Amino acid sequence: KSSPPQTVLGCDVQQCKQPPTEPAMPVAGSFTRFVEVGRVVLLNYGKEEGKLAVILDIVNGNRVLVDSADGSVPRQTVCLKRVALTDFKLSKVGRNARAKTLKAAWAADEVDAKWAASAWGKRVAKRAAKATTGDFGRFKARVAKKELSNKVKAQLA
Repeated sequence: KSSPPQTVLGCDVQQCKQPPTEPAMPVAGSFTRFVEVGRVVLLNYGKEEGKLAVILDIVNGNRVLVDSADGSVPRQTVCLKRVALTDFKLSKVGRNARAKTLKAAWAADEVDAKWAASAWGKRVAKRAAKATTGDFGRFKARVAKKELSNKVKAQLA
């Protein structure tokens, strides 16, 4: 005599003991930005918000040591929640690299030019330019937007 299959929380016990045949999500290639020495990061909180820095050392699972090549961000440890990883990585920067080495690697990899050419860098620059616009600049932008809208309406009519 065979007994009915045992179920625990709606799952057949015999099926649960067998390993899955294939993983639910692909394992390789899921992530491209890793927390690693030489990774360029964008600080997103504090007085250095919006500035680029480089990870020089990993303190623990939550904190990293960062520094910038131009001196805008002093060498300090920051929480990983306060940084955004970019696609850029400096190739010739070792752990706890000196400022001179960091500056040379930053210039060799042309990080500033790559950042300015990226969509993310353009968006940050555009937002900064809009924030510094005065009252008259906002007025001119509004008038230009209205004129463009009227031209589009005239074309469609």
